[in-house]
Amino acid sequence: MSAHRSGEPNRRSTHVEHDVAYAAVGASVAADLMRFPPEGSAPYASELRLGSGAERFLLASSALMTWGAQRGAGMEVEEIEHGDGQRYAGVAFDERGTPQPVAETETHYGPDGDPFLSAGTTAAIRIPGESSSRRVRVVSTVNEPQYVGFAWGSIDDAGAIGEEAFAVEWRDDDTVWATVQGFLYPRPGGIARLRTKAAVRIATGLAERQLASLVPGVLNGERRSTGPDEDQSAGPGEGRVTSPGEGRMTSADE
Repeated sequence: MSAHRSGEPNRRSTHVEHDVAYAAVGASVAADLMRFPPEGSAPYASELRLGSGAERFLLASSALMTWGAQRGAGMEVEEIEHGDGQRYAGVAFDERGTPQPVAETETHYGPDGDPFLSAGTTAAIRIPGESSSRRVRVVSTVNEPQYVGFAWGSIDDAGAIGEEAFAVEWRDDDTVWATVQGFLYPRPGGIARLRTKAAVRIATGLAERQLASLVPGVLNGERRSTGPDEDQSAGPGEGRVTSPGEGRMTSADE
């Protein structure tokens, strides 16, 4: 299911064009990504119910915006360079790409005092079991009373490249959901379709691990450790963390 569903109000977010390894910057937040992905890419989406209520939303969204989902999934976040809010928050776009009135720049902080991610932030992400890290850039953020999230994209082309949008949403029925949607281009060379399917399977598995790290209990440290001997390419439901809530995953093949 898409992070932005049709019929929802337009969301204001900071969005910035920066050096990344692909052209369709910001496309991961499009409501129709699963139907109309960037040409040559493969889209995917997943969502996981975290619980309900304001406290659950605040805890999960704060964790999401301070690298909690990545670290909770066993990923190392290194070489963080924070984006300059004054520089990067100049223009806001809705999901149709229409410029919106400029909002005042405001820095938000998590419960531990860590600043929220801002557009322009870069980092090196190392996946358990991998010998090298991948460079990513936060290309947009959104911070609303019931919807908080960010999108990041590949800076290097050392593997499959693309963009992902993560969010925590407090819905009108009081339930709280973690969502992700993204798109990938295959690494050049080899059999393109097979490489793309494998890349999407790996990316979806990693994305779902990150969503699962926001589940109650996991945020409190009750999560099994992830070691280099585990299969990082496992598809959805194949030996990964099982959430106490509901979850759905969709990909281009469905």
